[in-house]
Amino acid sequence: MSGAAPGSPSPRGGGSRRRGQPRRGGAGRTRRRRAPRHDDLLGTYVPGTSPLHRCPLWLKAALLLAAGVGVMVARAWPVSLAVLALTAVASVTCGLGLRRWAAPLRPLWLLVVALAAYHGLTAGPARAADVVLSLLAVVALSRLLLTTTELPRLVDGLVGLCAPLRPLGIDPERIGLAVSLMIRSVPWLFGVLTTVADAAAARTVRPRAARLVTPAVIATVDYAHRTGEALVARGLE
Repeated sequence: MSGAAPGSPSPRGGGSRRRGQPRRGGAGRTRRRRAPRHDDLLGTYVPGTSPLHRCPLWLKAALLLAAGVGVMVARAWPVSLAVLALTAVASVTCGLGLRRWAAPLRPLWLLVVALAAYHGLTAGPARAADVVLSLLAVVALSRLLLTTTELPRLVDGLVGLCAPLRPLGIDPERIGLAVSLMIRSVPWLFGVLTTVADAAAARTVRPRAARLVTPAVIATVDYAHRTGEALVARGLE
């Protein structure tokens, strides 16, 4: 008379399995989803000690603005390509890396394809390359400023720049507040579409664009109402 010893594997094979432990295979396999980054387009401040981080705001903004104006005035794709390459080198030098440098370029692929196709058919390949590379270069320049400068420092610089407009009845603090809200709100608005699409996929609903518009608009209006109530509660109307 044969019997299985206590603690020995089951004769049916597969060994013993603890209660609550998922089976090996597709049903019990869990995948970690990478959390979406909603700040890819504008960028957020990345602490660092590079020369660009420590550069005075006025000098940094002047240099990046001069590079952007040079791209627009030159209207030549080699110049735009050179500026775009310089932003990649500066990103690596500042410790941001090429992946963070390329992050704002990915959401623009549809616009880039449309612009390249239109200008390529109407004005030729050289003009299409100039338009596309100029757009990417300006976006990379602006992101370089945002990722190497704290948001309060940026807002303070803008308020100081608008100080001469105070005699005209323009409040520089309100301009700084509006820009700060805009910078903080745009990544949130991008995240709304991702959240709505994930919720639709979790309910086995095909996330078509038409079905995502209504919940996205409702969430955006609610966000605007809550932001307005917070401003009124602080005495800002």
